[in-house]
Amino acid sequence: MRNTSPLFVSLLLATAFGSVVAQDLPTVTPSQLPQQLQDQYARNRPDLGRYGHCAAGYDSRTDGLKMAFSCAIYVRLSAQGERQAVALCNERAKFLGVKARCALIEER
Repeated sequence: MRNTSPLFVSLLLATAFGSVVAQDLPTVTPSQLPQQLQDQYARNRPDLGRYGHCAAGYDSRTDGLKMAFSCAIYVRLSAQGERQAVALCNERAKFLGVKARCALIEER
């Protein structure tokens, strides 16, 4: 059997895991959001810093009670911020009865 460097194996696994996580999260651009959620995102955007992210989910484009929005601001890694934002948004959506799955807001 070939002697493979543990560092190489670790990097390979981290790369593979990171790409799977990024692919699992649905995304949406700010312009695709209802106006109320666009406004919330615009207010929170300056506080996100380098690694913070926001997520949103909505069943209605006009009824604010059918919208969920959440941001993860104080995080150390971008991927951690993505996962936390979506998880917090999904929790809020469940609490509010929003059926739509939350999507990560990405500026493209």
